[in-house]
Amino acid sequence: QDAIARSHYFLSSTMMKELLLLLLLGASSCRGFQPPASTTNNNHHRHRSTSSLLDNNHLRSAFSSSHSSKATHLNAEASTTGLDAFDYKTQWYPVIWAQDLPLHQPTRVTLFDVNYVVAKTMQKKQNDEQNDEEVYVAMLDECPHKKVALSEGRVTECGGFIQCSYHGWTFDGTDGKCVEIPQTVIATTAKQQGEGGATATQAVDTKRKREDGTAIAITEAQGMLWISPFLSPLEALAATSEGRLSPPPRVPEIDMPGYKTAIAIRDFPIDWTVLMENIMDPDHGYFAHSSSGSAPIGFDWYSSDGVENMMEVKEESTENGGWKIVSSVNAVAKLAKYNNEVRSLDAKGNATKKKKKKTVEQPTKLATSTFVAPSLIYLGRRDNSTATSNFLTAFWVCPVGTGRSRFMSAAVSKLPVKVPRWIVHMQLNNFLDQDTFLLLGQHRAVLKREAEGHLENDSSAAPTTTNNVRKSTYVYRSPSEKLPVKLGQFFDSTLSRVPNRKESLMAWYNRNNNENKLFEPWPSRETVLDRYEQHTKNCPDSQALVSRCDRVMKRSKVLGWALILLKLAVKPQSSIEAATATATGLFELGSFALGFRSVVSTLSSTLCALATSFANRLVQSKPFFGILAALFVSHYTAARIKREFFFKFTDNIHHEDIKFIANNWQDL
Repeated sequence: QDAIARSHYFLSSTMMKELLLLLLLGASSCRGFQPPASTTNNNHHRHRSTSSLLDNNHLRSAFSSSHSSKATHLNAEASTTGLDAFDYKTQWYPVIWAQDLPLHQPTRVTLFDVNYVVAKTMQKKQNDEQNDEEVYVAMLDECPHKKVALSEGRVTECGGFIQCSYHGWTFDGTDGKCVEIPQTVIATTAKQQGEGGATATQAVDTKRKREDGTAIAITEAQGMLWISPFLSPLEALAATSEGRLSPPPRVPEIDMPGYKTAIAIRDFPIDWTVLMENIMDPDHGYFAHSSSGSAPIGFDWYSSDGVENMMEVKEESTENGGWKIVSSVNAVAKLAKYNNEVRSLDAKGNATKKKKKKTVEQPTKLATSTFVAPSLIYLGRRDNSTATSNFLTAFWVCPVGTGRSRFMSAAVSKLPVKVPRWIVHMQLNNFLDQDTFLLLGQHRAVLKREAEGHLENDSSAAPTTTNNVRKSTYVYRSPSEKLPVKLGQFFDSTLSRVPNRKESLMAWYNRNNNENKLFEPWPSRETVLDRYEQHTKNCPDSQALVSRCDRVMKRSKVLGWALILLKLAVKPQSSIEAATATATGLFELGSFALGFRSVVSTLSSTLCALATSFANRLVQSKPFFGILAALFVSHYTAARIKREFFFKFTDNIHHEDIKFIANNWQDL
């Protein structure tokens, strides 16, 4: 559940465990909610407003006069409360870390099975031509011309427009307008010249045309890029100004001074609802993450024992139809304590295993888990329910589509040091591989039952909007499952309103169902846990590291073979002979009686003598084998590091990994 905090246990000292854990994930900036505001003049140059949202009266007027049907999603009745009020179309969704988005390069992101293109450009600040600022734009990843992907195009150097690489159509990402169609430029120019040229006061045509693309709202918050695909930038800005659209949810500690973040990203072929349930499952960490090898040993800080450490779960409706739940329980070991003090005793009451050394008792902290619908989860251990956490882990789950998800996380701490991001990713990927393949069975069962629920509801005389998937599929027994039950109720009540969910779900079901049985081939472990496709390709830091490893491996191999060939080629020579030859050459070179040709000849012989002496020393046993060993270690280390960013968690590793369960829970 606490993907970073769970990592603590692989160190010997409790403090060091927590330190390494919280360094788990590079730093992200903390910026306020600033939806992009822009207009486009007749020269297609963008001018961005830096005024307060509440001062954008012209934008609010633009929103009120907009003919787009997207705005109707914001008009939920005020009387609607609770889960019935939650609208997936009026939310912000995290799609990518801002620092992972390449500059001036369109990048595809997917939300609810629809592709969008996001881009980061540098533009001059308004009223400050000397300095640039980062500007983010987002559009539907589809050129209106032939429907090809704009993410396969480019960002123009002049203007920062998104250009389709198929026919060159160019769009302003801030409003979607098509600013140029190269094939019409000649005729248009000739027509303007025939009419005496365009006038400087020509009004800008704000009416949407068929050749215009679809711009969507995008903003940056706490280092994350969020999109609201059912609203245009102007609609989102106006709705936010008027209080009808809430900004993206925030993790409080990230905004506080002294806290640092370490971030990570990975895509999974697991449904986003199942991934969220996994993160919010307090009980799985003690078994699924029981290994003490490449990942931390198990933990159950966020679990309830049903006796002394009871879990409290609070449900809360937030502004604009939002919803959140918060659970709290004493952050102490429950199953571990019981296993050591009761279960591991033999028939005579003696411990069957060596007891660990007693540690100094620390004040009991409160383990809290918070879910802010629809995408944010953060967990931490605090002194009390209102206190801040010195060590916090946050998760943003992007609903990529039915059966798919994007996992983004951050470790938040007050530590003064910062570990390179790629080091963190190596540990985190080992951790994530331990239970992701297990989720595949849950993922298939939940999607199948959800599809069957739609079929039953469609044929019912009194259809409903609630699909009791989890209530009818899972068997809840643990006292800790008060939290998963609440989360399951949220999904069962709202998933029927997820955009494109039913259509894509039924398409998957019809492809893979035969007489009420799934015949979809069970994917291999390598497919489900392919780190390169899921993580490395999405993380610039990891890509750079893999490239460096390749260079180290290549150079180590070349130098090693060169050293071996040198040893074979150089005739053994005593150190006395080498020194004599070198000294003779230097003596001759220093003679004033030598002519120019003699100097050149003697210089050449001296350099050859020096090179021969150096080579002779190099291939002697001690230097030769020492350098060869160093090159081997360099190659081996680079290869081992590189391996961490490709598929690694094989069946054999899994079988060895789960043997550690017996260390945490004594076998019967």
